[in-house]
This record gives sequence, structure tokens and C-alpha cells, in this order.
Amino acid sequence: METTTKKQAIVQSINSMNEAEMEKVIGFIRDLIYSPDQDRDYLEFKRKGLKEIQDALGSAPRAV
Repeated sequence: METTTKKQAIVQSINSMNEAEMEKVIGFIRDLIYSPDQDRDYLEFKRKGLKEIQDALGSAPRAV
């Protein structure tokens, strides 16, 4: 008799899902690990990145 580990059972379960079911599972997992503090960090990172891109584009000669 073959023994299935928890990890194998999870992988088999995921493999049997269709795309819509997978998206629901991913959404559920995101909700479990979501923290509003992460949004603040991400938004600050994004703001700095966009500012750097804007500065780089502003200082680069434009081709017409």
C-alpha cells in the first residue's frame, strides 16, 4: 500500500483543479498572509521607482 504524504496530497489536489479553482485558492492564501503594512512598503517602493524612471526619462535626450 502506498502512503501519501500531506505534501503529495496537496500537490495532487492542486493538479486536479481548473484555473478558476486555483485562483480561488491563491486568493484565499493571499488573504491569510496579507498585511496592510506590506501595502505601505510596496507603495513607497513603487513611488521611489516611478520617480527614478521619471527622472531618468526627464534627463535623457528625447528622440522624435
